[in-house]
Amino acid sequence: MSDHDTAQRDLLAERYGRRPVEPGRRGVVIAVIAAMVLVVGVVGWMIAGSLSGPNVDAELHSWDEPRDGVITARVEIRRDADLAVTCDLVAVDLRRIIVGQLDLEVPAGPDEHLIVPADIPLEGDGIVPELRGCEPASE
Repeated sequence: MSDHDTAQRDLLAERYGRRPVEPGRRGVVIAVIAAMVLVVGVVGWMIAGSLSGPNVDAELHSWDEPRDGVITARVEIRRDADLAVTCDLVAVDLRRIIVGQLDLEVPAGPDEHLIVPADIPLEGDGIVPELRGCEPASE
């Protein structure tokens, strides 16, 4: 590129308000924009988490062998104090077909961490319970 072309490019850039960006400055601008996007994302995630409502966490703790058409499971629940919880439990057979189901109702109380027994009635040869999920009970 000749000096004339460079001078003409600089003249046009000055006339139309386009200044060439220095190579080091471009990286700083990109880093600042990326940091702002990250901060907005984290703040949004925190706000959404706080607005999501009551906290319920549950998992299948243990179970007994099926007896007399019932399989007894124990569900470990961590919840906010004074929150009633409903858990969906099923029993499955060897082919993973549901052969029993129970909506376990856990009343509100002061305990935030508890293990609750549940007797799932069977209509077949159930071998193992599954916890499908727990959520705050509808009032």
